[in-house]
Amino acid sequence: MFDGKLTEAFLAVVREGSFDRAAAALHLTQSAVSQRVRALESRFGQTLLTRGRPCVPTGAGQTLLRYLDRIRLLEEEALRTLAGPGEGPSRLALAVNADSLHAWLPKVLAETLAGSPFTVELQVDNEDYTHQLLARGEVLACVSARFEPMRGCVAEPLGALRYICAATPRFAARHFAGGVSRTALLRAPGLLYNRKDAMLGAYLSRHFGISEGHYPAHLMPSSQAFVDFALLDVGYVLVPELAVAPQLASGALIDLLPAKPHDVPLFWHAWQIQAPMVDVLFRRIVTAATAVLRQPD
Repeated sequence: MFDGKLTEAFLAVVREGSFDRAAAALHLTQSAVSQRVRALESRFGQTLLTRGRPCVPTGAGQTLLRYLDRIRLLEEEALRTLAGPGEGPSRLALAVNADSLHAWLPKVLAETLAGSPFTVELQVDNEDYTHQLLARGEVLACVSARFEPMRGCVAEPLGALRYICAATPRFAARHFAGGVSRTALLRAPGLLYNRKDAMLGAYLSRHFGISEGHYPAHLMPSSQAFVDFALLDVGYVLVPELAVAPQLASGALIDLLPAKPHDVPLFWHAWQIQAPMVDVLFRRIVTAATAVLRQPD
């Protein structure tokens, strides 16, 4: 059996990122938190935390973190079943890519969370990196472009999120009057989410032979800012079609390369063993997502 005080200290350090902030959150001294974590490490005979800024779980700590989160949910579900609906909601941590959060996930979550006993904590990262949050035990499930499941996990296809290359008619007239060409793209500014965002570079390389980093681009770490800045003629953007459907319908944005869409297959990754009510919720999320995203013919 786990000692609740020891695991509480471990979880607080992981959540807060440092022993002093964990101590403040638990209303303990830093020394007391440190002693409890060391006692837990002695119990398992392994280092569970890398002491740094921030403190992060080691491989063994990640394994413990995953089990503790599932145990918490099982306990909360048992209390809810035995004590009735008066028990408060359970927190679910999920990792998603920013474009999914902008384009389709809110509607899916609104439908699936209605009437459920859960609140959701979303962590946002690039679709090629969200599974790392799952591996570290920081989330219970994630939306990822990675198709192969990690050990102990399942990966289910959700469908493809279609991206289009879009800009305003004014921007297109100014920068692509002679058509979208390699020469024009080497001068016209694009929009990137952050330095992890390799999608536009891969798109330009595949269709126009432009090497990564050899095209001008603004960094805009917000999916909504992509649309906002594109509408202000700041740049062209590779954006989910679902996210700009109203702007395409009104003519505020146009698809610059309708014959060259870019589809990104997305997958739902989750640990194989979940609390029953969590598993039911995850089934509903997967079903709702497949109804929204593009499915193979």
